[in-house]
Amino acid sequence: MAFLIFSCDKEVEVPGGGAAFDCNQLSYSDTIYYISATQSVLVSPQTNLEGQGTFEVSPDGLAIDTNTGVIDVNASETGLKYKITFTPTGSNQVCETFVTIGGVNYLDGIYVLDQNETLAGPIYNGVPGLPLPCPDDDSDDGSSDDDSCDFDVENPSGILLEDLGFEISSKGVFDLLETVENGTFGAIPVNGESLDVELYYKLPDLSSNALNSIPLRFFYYETVADIPQALLDDIEEKSDLINESRSGNSLNFRVMNETRPRRVPRPPFIVIVARLE
Repeated sequence: MAFLIFSCDKEVEVPGGGAAFDCNQLSYSDTIYYISATQSVLVSPQTNLEGQGTFEVSPDGLAIDTNTGVIDVNASETGLKYKITFTPTGSNQVCETFVTIGGVNYLDGIYVLDQNETLAGPIYNGVPGLPLPCPDDDSDDGSSDDDSCDFDVENPSGILLEDLGFEISSKGVFDLLETVENGTFGAIPVNGESLDVELYYKLPDLSSNALNSIPLRFFYYETVADIPQALLDDIEEKSDLINESRSGNSLNFRVMNETRPRRVPRPPFIVIVARLE
C-alpha cells in the first residue's frame, strides 16, 4: 500500500472521497528549542490534536508523546533536526514538520591520518557550517567565562576525556592525530579498537550554559581496508538518515546484524585510520 505524503496549504481530496486533514494544523511555535538546567521544557503543538491521530519522529531521539505531540526537550537528544509526522486516525495521509533541539552533533566519518584528515569538529544545531556561539579568539588555556564555549567539562561521571588521552579544543574540535599519539588506543594502537565515551559541554546560547552531553564512539584501524563492511554500511545509512534523503522506515536499512539499531543516530561513529593503504 502506498502512503500519500501531503505538504498541505489547503484541504484536498483524498482517494475514496472526503477532505484531507489540514496539515497546517501540525505546527509548533518555533523550529528550535534548547534544554534548560533550571526548569522542564515541554512544547505542545499549536493546535490540540490529542486523540485525532498518531505522532511519529525520525530519527529516534526526540522525546515526544505519540498521542499528544508534546515534546520533552530536556529528555531529547540534542544537536539534531527531527522530522515529526502526524497520521490522522483512519487515514493514510501523512503530514510533516521539522523541529531542532539545540546543541552539537558529530557526523559519522572516516578520517585518514596520512591524508591530513586529522580534525573532527562539531555540527551546531544540526546545520553544517553554522558557527558555534563562541568568541572568535579561541583559547585553549583552560580559562572560561559566561561567553565561552566549554567542552570536556566537569560532570557527574567524574571522567574527563583529556584524562583518557583525547585532545579537544575549546570549540569542540578533536585533534585525532594527537589523540592517537597520546596513547588513547594503546602505546601501540590496537587495530580494530573501539572506545565509547561521553562528551560533556556547555554553550553560551539559549541553553544558558546548561550541562549538555553527547555519546561518541571512536574506532582505530591501520588501513581503510581493515574497516569492516558492516561499519561502512552503517555509516552510510546514518548519513542518509541525518540528511533526510530517505525515510527511517526505509526497507534499505539492514535488519539483521546491525552495528546499531535502525533510526538511531547516536552515538556518532568517528573512525580513525592511520594510513590509506
